[in-house]
Amino acid sequence: MKRDENMAREYVKKDNMLSKEIRYKKTEKGMMITEYYGNDSYVVLPDEIEGEPVTILGDYAFSRNLSVEEIWMPLELKEVGRYAFYRCRNLRKLVLGNRLLDMGGGALTGCHLEEVEIYLQDGKKSCLKSIVEEMRYQMRIYLHAPEGGQEAKLLFPEHYEEAVENTPARILETHHHGAGGYYRQCFYDHELDYRKYDEMFYHTVAEDTEETAVELALNRLRFPAELSDKNRQGYEEYLKKHMTAVAKWTVKQEEVEGIRFLQRRKLWTEQSLQAGMDFAAEGSKTEILSIFMDIRKDQFPKKKKTFEL
Repeated sequence: MKRDENMAREYVKKDNMLSKEIRYKKTEKGMMITEYYGNDSYVVLPDEIEGEPVTILGDYAFSRNLSVEEIWMPLELKEVGRYAFYRCRNLRKLVLGNRLLDMGGGALTGCHLEEVEIYLQDGKKSCLKSIVEEMRYQMRIYLHAPEGGQEAKLLFPEHYEEAVENTPARILETHHHGAGGYYRQCFYDHELDYRKYDEMFYHTVAEDTEETAVELALNRLRFPAELSDKNRQGYEEYLKKHMTAVAKWTVKQEEVEGIRFLQRRKLWTEQSLQAGMDFAAEGSKTEILSIFMDIRKDQFPKKKKTFEL
């Protein structure tokens, strides 16, 4: 599969994007990129070098670049070495294929990765488990399915541990916060278990913010890969009870498609639409405000006054 301009959803590639600031060597397993020595914030690594597929990213390959923010990996990549992105503190996004099933030890040490896009070329296995296990922060994941398949947009909530002193017992107790730890256990043999993922939602409701729960539920409804009727109903019921929070989140994220999706599902209430209009007006989001006004006019038209003589 060749990378081209149609592969990314909301992405426009620039001219001259494929990075040439790399060192590499040929191996029995294919070309290995041993080092990226540039200072670009956006890097697209080549799929091929000298006619050979790039299959390996070496140890510490990006450790010199502290400014990189987004990396497109070679689609045929099968190995990522130890500490490959060591100290890439500004790295926020990775785009890759699913030939890669594991990352080398400490590959993302020192990173604050927020977003990952994976193109599922062969089956549903990927290195997603390796990535989310290294990141305790909230992460947004986009799984691009082959043509005709269902795509998924997933949220992995944050989680962290806190050492709390139990003075009477003279011991330190580990307290876990956030639902993210539960979601990071929803994998089997390098494949995400959607059923188990959906069953963790009650942890999100109990342990995370309302905004997190709203985003997670809306993502699953909009991109329902392997979503059962039971879990679909559960997500819808949650949103119905929190439509004011939904309105606030959609305005904040300027989620026009999300707003339209909820319109088609007839989940907006007059009260939540008014809340959306208020939030949009406060934030000077004129386009969003106009959309909410149109939806309210369509779904809740004002009754014409009649006069009897």
